[in-house]
Amino acid sequence: MAHAIYCFLDGETLHGDPPRRELDSPVIETRVHNVGTNNRGAFVPLSSLKYVLLDSRSPSPEVDLQRYQRIAIHFVDHEVLRGYSERELHSSRYGVTLSLISPDRSEVKDLSIPFTALKGIFYLKTWEGGESPTLEADWVPRILEEREREQVRRQYGATGNPRRRMPLLERIIRRRRIAE
Repeated sequence: MAHAIYCFLDGETLHGDPPRRELDSPVIETRVHNVGTNNRGAFVPLSSLKYVLLDSRSPSPEVDLQRYQRIAIHFVDHEVLRGYSERELHSSRYGVTLSLISPDRSEVKDLSIPFTALKGIFYLKTWEGGESPTLEADWVPRILEEREREQVRRQYGATGNPRRRMPLLERIIRRRRIAE
């Protein structure tokens, strides 16, 4: 009997029937295969899924890696899956389906991934890669702090006292000075 593992963004899993077709609908209805639960079926919105593991197997010995490319699948929850994939991804209306061969070539996983769970699929030159300089641990707080300082500088000026704009009063004072 066909069987798929539904992996949710919150870490839960569900064993059930594989999706009947590609991810062409925003929801999947499935019978539940989990033992020990009271569930017999599930109505699963794609927005709650990370991916559906359709199959996991050993690769055939005659795998020609020239047909494949290195990819890194980045999810919105910061998990990254790396592996070899065919050069053509099979996208549908709400997601993508692909076969992913592990970097050590020990396993092939067939995955259906909703677009809502993806940050992006990146094509890699090599398995070793440097971290981007903008990925420092404190870069977001530093940027926010700098923006806040700039906003305070605009609002209060260099002296730190609030500048109140009173154009009418300032024009009257200016005219009096000119008249004197």
